[in-house]
Amino acid sequence: MSRATRRYGKALLGVSLLVYAAGCNQQTQPTGFQRDQVPPTVSIIKSSGDTLTVDQGVVFDVQAADNLGLQQVTVNLSGGFTGQLDTVFTSAVTSITLGAIFPLPQNTTAGGVILIDVTATDGNGNSVAATDSIFLFNTQALTVTVVRPNAGAVASRGLQIPVEILAAQTDGIRKIGYTVAGVATGGDSILIPTPLPDTVVFVDTFAVPATADTGNFTVTGFAEDSTGRRATSTPVTVNVQAVIQDTTAPIVTFTVPGRAEVRDSITVTATDPSGIATVGWAATELDGTPIRGDTTNAGGTLTDVRQTYVLDFNFTSSEFPKSVIISAFAIDAATPPNTGQARATASLTAPIVQDTIIVVNGITKGLPAGGTVADGIYNPNLNEFYLTNISLDRLEIFRVADTSFVTSGIPVGSKPWGLALWPGDTLGNNGDTVVVANSGGTSLSIVDVAARQERRRHLLPNFIVQTVATEIDPANNTVKVKVDEFDFSDRPQYVGMTCRPAGGVLCAADSIYAIYSTTPTIDQSDFPLRGSLRWENLTSATPQSHFFWEHAVRAPSPDLDTLQILADRGPFAIEDTVLSLAHGAMGLIADLVFQDSTFVRNSGNFTHALAGEGGGDLNFARAIGYNGNAALVQFIDTTVVEGVTIIGPTERDFGITPGVRVRDFIANTATPIRSIAINFNGLTNLIRADSVYVLNESLRLMGLISASGANPGMDFNFDHAFDAATGGTPTFGGSLNPNDRIVFVAESGPEIGVYDTFNYQRIFTIPIRDPVIGPLRVAKLQGGTEQMLIGVTQRGVVTVRLPVITNPFLTPPPSTP
Repeated sequence: MSRATRRYGKALLGVSLLVYAAGCNQQTQPTGFQRDQVPPTVSIIKSSGDTLTVDQGVVFDVQAADNLGLQQVTVNLSGGFTGQLDTVFTSAVTSITLGAIFPLPQNTTAGGVILIDVTATDGNGNSVAATDSIFLFNTQALTVTVVRPNAGAVASRGLQIPVEILAAQTDGIRKIGYTVAGVATGGDSILIPTPLPDTVVFVDTFAVPATADTGNFTVTGFAEDSTGRRATSTPVTVNVQAVIQDTTAPIVTFTVPGRAEVRDSITVTATDPSGIATVGWAATELDGTPIRGDTTNAGGTLTDVRQTYVLDFNFTSSEFPKSVIISAFAIDAATPPNTGQARATASLTAPIVQDTIIVVNGITKGLPAGGTVADGIYNPNLNEFYLTNISLDRLEIFRVADTSFVTSGIPVGSKPWGLALWPGDTLGNNGDTVVVANSGGTSLSIVDVAARQERRRHLLPNFIVQTVATEIDPANNTVKVKVDEFDFSDRPQYVGMTCRPAGGVLCAADSIYAIYSTTPTIDQSDFPLRGSLRWENLTSATPQSHFFWEHAVRAPSPDLDTLQILADRGPFAIEDTVLSLAHGAMGLIADLVFQDSTFVRNSGNFTHALAGEGGGDLNFARAIGYNGNAALVQFIDTTVVEGVTIIGPTERDFGITPGVRVRDFIANTATPIRSIAINFNGLTNLIRADSVYVLNESLRLMGLISASGANPGMDFNFDHAFDAATGGTPTFGGSLNPNDRIVFVAESGPEIGVYDTFNYQRIFTIPIRDPVIGPLRVAKLQGGTEQMLIGVTQRGVVTVRLPVITNPFLTPPPSTP
């Protein structure tokens, strides 16, 4: 609620000189007068009671008084609803009762305990406070809905009609039921045992009495929450018809997605006063050839039947998209029986309608407890896909073999974002451990996914960047050093993993590195979004960290600053110097800053990593490559400044490539990077902006893929090991399979584009039900060659079994940009 101010004033007649101590009690008092030290009195009067509903708002009175004069009364609300009210007095008010009314916004969901804090202050600054609370009950939070019967349902004397009531409230449902009123009366209810669930579905069957008159009755659902408060649904009207000689076919409708997956559902609804004996559906090819269908014996006692079936189509990946004709039917319990089919309208003379739907690739499963996915990674060892649920602070586990979630995720740190597999060697083998970036804190979770347990949290250092300038003090001819300090965000965002082999291909025991970006946070400075790029040795006995500075170094110039970087691991640790003033590295602090989200991915063999800065303005949006096999040099450097010798340690990582700006790729410099991808050996890198930019190991632009849309999802074929600069197939003197030279790109619509990364052309499109709006990863199923796409959509996780892909582009492109 916005801050409001009330001002009160009244005329004072015949006030003596002593009014200097009243009024607002702020003026200089005459000599000999004692300063006012008596505080006001204040109390909260809950004139409308201590329990109110949302539509009433927060209502109470405040009584305040002072021996000389009040200056201000301030009211603050907190809890389920926040608000503030200032009442300022401009003349001598010694006692007042204020009516405080805080109306809530329309359709608000605020509720619960509202804390009231009131402070009264007199003119000399003496204050007193009072506190109390009001319970605000949100009747709208307890929702009750009649799911069945449907509006327009019919019933008959002596038959039955299904009733389904849905109730929900976060504090728990204690009782649920329904009442029937009209030409038929009755109802039923149940008490829910503790612990009380927040959602309850009550299913029952109501028998219409054989003596009921024709006409209407209503079904109204109700529910009670844990405190006994009651809410009701909108009534649903049912028409009772007399059945003498029924020659009318049942009214049949069905619902099915127009763009459906093979495991989607079809719901058939049938209504008839004689009762429904049979209900079902059928699917055929366009030429009428039967595909699938199902039939249910409804018993003939229910006049309103709704049945849901799984489509369960058995199409192969190469058949999508597939056009299918869907129809539904029902047979009533009359003698002789009447058969009805789905119609365009409820009119009995309307023609029979057979709806055509498009069946597409993929099976979608919702998150087991809801939430928001930030990133995902596939573990071939266990054939599982892991997703960071940033809303629920846990790691979700998706079993690829049966496309199902493990119900209980693995709790990790605060706001988990990026994640990566633990390296095993440089041949592409990984361990059953994943590293999770906890963006709500300053740690990495080390998670044993086989044991379903977080093993430890690796704390990350705080990096301080200093710009150092020296000048000669003319007064005594000495060197003065001017240091400006910049504190960067330490909250990890995206992470990739590399290792430095100890000779051969196995990762050394003390050389598992996490390359991670930090999430930009608001800071009061010239650089309000100070994200950064770093690495952390997760296995070294001695803490070892590195702040990426090498990409920002420029040729010495009087217009640049000398950079110095320090790593602080806490109050009980020694501050480490990563880059010393003695090294003399010069650059701009702006070149070290990373804005927006900075994506990080590692190569499949854990030797390389790629970082792509989201950016979006003229000065940012960059790509940076990292080679974990390059030299890491630590040395003590010495420099002499105006006769003064400066000695300091420096660590330089030669695996960091210079930052390549997006504006080097495209004309629109404001285009942000939306996602990145890196292949198995790090020799092909992709940056997705307004197009997909294909780069080699040194981040030289090799070509453009014209994939549309702002969707971030993108990943290589699992076996992609091509150098972006060469074809790599037998056609070009290589030995690699051209069918592996592929990238999968989520398009703006519900489809995934399949492209050649050397000819940059689309091979074909994979249709799916919903657009991929999050990460897209490629999985290679255990013990075979089949690959699968796993992507995040608005409805959950979609898995797509890939058809056999034949790359038709075996010749080189006409030209390379």
